[in-house]
Amino acid sequence: MPTAPSTCCAGALEPEHETTVTTSGPADLGDIRRRLDLVDRQLMALLAERSRLVEEVIVYKRAHAMAVVDRAREDDMLEKIETVAVEEGLDPRIARQVLRAIIDAFTLLEVEHLGPDA
Repeated sequence: MPTAPSTCCAGALEPEHETTVTTSGPADLGDIRRRLDLVDRQLMALLAERSRLVEEVIVYKRAHAMAVVDRAREDDMLEKIETVAVEEGLDPRIARQVLRAIIDAFTLLEVEHLGPDA
């Protein structure tokens, strides 16, 4: 019985990187993996950009003697990412888990720079 095409990754790639699987057979696994590698590279570029922004946050928090952790901000971010995930066709549990890991990793960097009691 035919199934509807999956929309799990809708919008994840720019249109020039999307391919269509035809009825003649699935795309080549090597090609799919190359596209996954490209997406992973794009993710790393975005994480590097986020890291630069977190450095700005560290400078700001240091100048204003602010605490490292802002649970209200984190909760708001996690709630919003679930909505974005649904809009993009991504399971919101994945989005929440990934963002939680990103927040935790960058919080460790903030603690290294500001100290745990900042």
